[in-house]
Amino acid sequence: MRTGISSILALPILAPLLLAGCTNTYLETKAKVRGGVYDRELQKAEQDYQNEKDKQVQIQRDQERVNDQQLSVNRDIERVEAELDALDKDLAKASSDLEQAKAENKLSREEYEKLKQELDQLRFEQQIQQNSPGDPAKKQAELSALQERKAALQKAIELLAGG
Repeated sequence: MRTGISSILALPILAPLLLAGCTNTYLETKAKVRGGVYDRELQKAEQDYQNEKDKQVQIQRDQERVNDQQLSVNRDIERVEAELDALDKDLAKASSDLEQAKAENKLSREEYEKLKQELDQLRFEQQIQQNSPGDPAKKQAELSALQERKAALQKAIELLAGG
């Protein structure tokens, strides 16, 4: 029972202290509300949130741009590979034409050796292009040069074989 009486006696002493603490906190909070502290904190939080949303949108746009660029590069690579395959077929035909002209004795041995060496060099460079990774634009430029040389070689074979 003593504990109950002590608690009852302590209540009048502690109550004002507890109320004073609550009142003090209440007054501080009221001052902060009137001073706009919470409004500023809310605005800052909203601004931070908006900034993060903007960053997310920018990241998504950047990702879409990168995806578009990758798709474009992949298309360029596929186009260059298709042209390299066509060049390979053209070189095979030129080789066949050269061998046929040799078999029909339409070429001298020197002419045949020279054209065969050029043809082998073109085929070697074509294979290097086909197997090398790299910038599609650079590969396209090198492929164009190979195609020009191939066209000149084919014309030489035709002229020599026909005449």
